[in-house]
Amino acid sequence: MINILTMMVAAALGACLRAYINELPVLKNKEMPYSTMAVNITGAFLMGFVVMLVTANTQYYLIIVTGFLGGFTTYSQFALDQFNLLRDKKTKLFLKYSFSTIFFTLVAVAFGLIAGSMFV
Repeated sequence: MINILTMMVAAALGACLRAYINELPVLKNKEMPYSTMAVNITGAFLMGFVVMLVTANTQYYLIIVTGFLGGFTTYSQFALDQFNLLRDKKTKLFLKYSFSTIFFTLVAVAFGLIAGSMFV
């Protein structure tokens, strides 16, 4: 039970960090959802990095990966942003945003795995 409660607190902290990043003036943009992209890229890197470190420890995995990073990353927001861009007939921006997010999150998770493997 304590693991579940700890995971819930970690998820809340991840969500709070995401909300904070969403409010950063440097990432606020009405056309392109840069804050969501930044969170997804950062979350992908952290996911790769942390997975290399905690795979063997199910308690840490539950707290950090499922909890904190689950609360932090925003794939569902990414999908909603895509939908809104298509709905608003911003096809070029939809393609730019979709490709950029997918490409850079793949690169970030790869770098995270490499960086994490250096500590194992």
